[in-house]
Amino acid sequence: MKGYEIIRIACQFSENDEIAEKLTEANLSTLDEILSAKERKKLDIYLDCLNFVQDEIACEYKPLIHEEEFKIQNFKLNISALSKPLQEVISICDLKGREVKFKVFPTYILVFANEARVRYSYKPNKATIDGDIEINLSERICAYGVAREYYLRQGLTDEAYIYENRFKDSLKIVLRKKTKTILSRRRWL
Repeated sequence: MKGYEIIRIACQFSENDEIAEKLTEANLSTLDEILSAKERKKLDIYLDCLNFVQDEIACEYKPLIHEEEFKIQNFKLNISALSKPLQEVISICDLKGREVKFKVFPTYILVFANEARVRYSYKPNKATIDGDIEINLSERICAYGVAREYYLRQGLTDEAYIYENRFKDSLKIVLRKKTKTILSRRRWL
């Protein structure tokens, strides 16, 4: 899913149809030429809203998880050695799968192992109009959040409240834990 796809839906939700019509894959290369200065400013606001919503989802609702293996020297693993921007360490195991004790400091992680598999959540990269979005949710759910944020920034709290409810309700449905329902066997009469 691309950034412009979410922003196009959010524009339709927030009654900016003229921008939504111009946000197509065919127009991406000439977007600066076909948008007025006012529309370009609105598009920048939508992109900023998309980045805010993407971070909100990754931090509060559906964390992005990454796992890497490292050789540890002097019990220290520099946080800068991680390939993604660290948000929270979920677990650290040795290569045989046993849990390893660790402690996180501002610039490094103290790990009591020689080799370790680090599982952590990370913050997504900044979204761009034509870039891929790392959040694995539907475009519509993300667009609800972007429309909510756009309305909040415009000071339209009643409209923002509507999209806040849609955003949160959709997230609840998608992220709820699915349980298996097991029915006991019945006897035939």
